[in-house]
Amino acid sequence: MGRRRRHSPAVVLLALIFDMTGVFWQIGAFVSAVLTLLSFTTFDWANDQYAKTLSSPYLSQLAQSYGWIFYQIHLMITGIAIILGLKSYETYRKDQF
Repeated sequence: MGRRRRHSPAVVLLALIFDMTGVFWQIGAFVSAVLTLLSFTTFDWANDQYAKTLSSPYLSQLAQSYGWIFYQIHLMITGIAIILGLKSYETYRKDQF
């Protein structure tokens, strides 16, 4: 008998939203819009953190080499928003015909 692998609540929630988007395109469109607004906020935060790190005398070398790490959160949220947007559009097109 195999063991069941536990998933984090974020993964379970994302899978639930993705499945619900396959049925109701409005849910995916709303979540995609909210995630897009959140991605703008995280982009501003990443810019602020990058500027603060560059102005630090101790961390400026690290920021010049690995400054792209600050933008990873923004890119992940934007990617999830795009995937949900495409899924909601697919569901919308399926419902129209």
